[in-house]
Amino acid sequence: MEIEIISKENIKPSSQTPHHLKKYKLSLLDQIIPPVYYPVLLYFPAEPNSTTDVEFISHRTQLLKQSLSSCLTRFYPFAGIITDSLSVDCNDEGVPFVVAKVKGCLSNFLEHPDLRLIQTFLPCAFSWDEKAQGSNVVMIQVNVFDCGGLVIAINVSHNVADGITLCTFLKDWGLMAQGSSQEICPNYMAQSLFPQISSLPGEKHLFSDIKHFLKIAKYVPRRYAFDALAISKLKAKSASSAVESPTRVEVISAFIWKCFMVARSGGASLLTHAVNLRRKTAPPLSENCFGNFLWIAAAQNSNEDETDLRILVSKVRESIGQIDDDFVKNMQCEKGGPGYYENLEKTSKRIPKEAEILSFSSWCKFGIYDIDFGWGRPIWASNCVPAYSESLLFNSVTLMDTRSGDGIEALVILDEKYVAAFENNEELQTFASIDPSPMTLGKQVLHS
Repeated sequence: MEIEIISKENIKPSSQTPHHLKKYKLSLLDQIIPPVYYPVLLYFPAEPNSTTDVEFISHRTQLLKQSLSSCLTRFYPFAGIITDSLSVDCNDEGVPFVVAKVKGCLSNFLEHPDLRLIQTFLPCAFSWDEKAQGSNVVMIQVNVFDCGGLVIAINVSHNVADGITLCTFLKDWGLMAQGSSQEICPNYMAQSLFPQISSLPGEKHLFSDIKHFLKIAKYVPRRYAFDALAISKLKAKSASSAVESPTRVEVISAFIWKCFMVARSGGASLLTHAVNLRRKTAPPLSENCFGNFLWIAAAQNSNEDETDLRILVSKVRESIGQIDDDFVKNMQCEKGGPGYYENLEKTSKRIPKEAEILSFSSWCKFGIYDIDFGWGRPIWASNCVPAYSESLLFNSVTLMDTRSGDGIEALVILDEKYVAAFENNEELQTFASIDPSPMTLGKQVLHS
């Protein structure tokens, strides 16, 4: 696929960041996140009679730039640079904004997405390498296909923001592009609610407990889509007296975990799940709270023969349930330091040193398909990882809503040695579509 870079520039906030906000202090929950970039890509089909002449590209990209500039006045840390592990210099450096021309038609690409090519849409490649001081917080690339279809790709420093914050930002950007008078104002309470620990040792970071699971291997990504009917059937199979009404995420997580254990043919297994702390407090914190509000839930299965879906769902529910209102408040304000170390110890005890990890992250109910820049919702949303190459990773799963909102698409990245046994699992083939076309997944909604 031929991609030509047309332009590069930095988009600055439309008004200067006030002096008293120039230094954005990271919260404790930001500190404990690995300083890596994570990507999100939004795919917008061509509109009828659209073209990619110079005037069309100029108009559309200019609209995106102007609305982004307006949005950055509220999400000002995104226009800054990373100075160290504790702060962002909100100097209005701006967001690197790349426009690229792509030969071909987006609909053809989406018939059978080549996950190896998705990286070419990004402003920088995915990597677990820590970014140097002076790096931008956010980078954006707009890819314009010959047909008029667009792929908007965003890289974000995970040290500064989690997926919910990114989706909130993208929704606000969309509102500005539509010319809406409505705007989303982020809440920057994290700094005071979870004050940073300036002397926090590296080995006391939350993710240091799972860092040793990273290994260099050839990892293979596959996409599995579960529609509403399949999820309903799996819920019926997994309901028990312990968990009478399992959620979509609990069921799909437990089911994929089960298939992974069967593919491995034995041995201790560890499931981890990123948990959104905003929804764990009483009352819940606003989804507009800026930053990272994440913790890791861990469930282990030491019995290699234990693959009863009801038991696995119960393990997932129990592990996530450990993180409750008391758990979150134990890390707040004056309790911060001692409470954090106490919570870290509780979590560490649930993570065995010898086990094969399967790490889950759910983007379900983030509203990613509600993002609209004025030409309709995306037909597909995805993330991206190194594909079919030697990479430093671990087995992982990212869950996203399907465009219809009632299904789940799982991006499963496994060590190559497990892939054949995993995808040949008859039960998996019964309930999931393997590498389905996003055009097919979105067709019913697109034409309704």
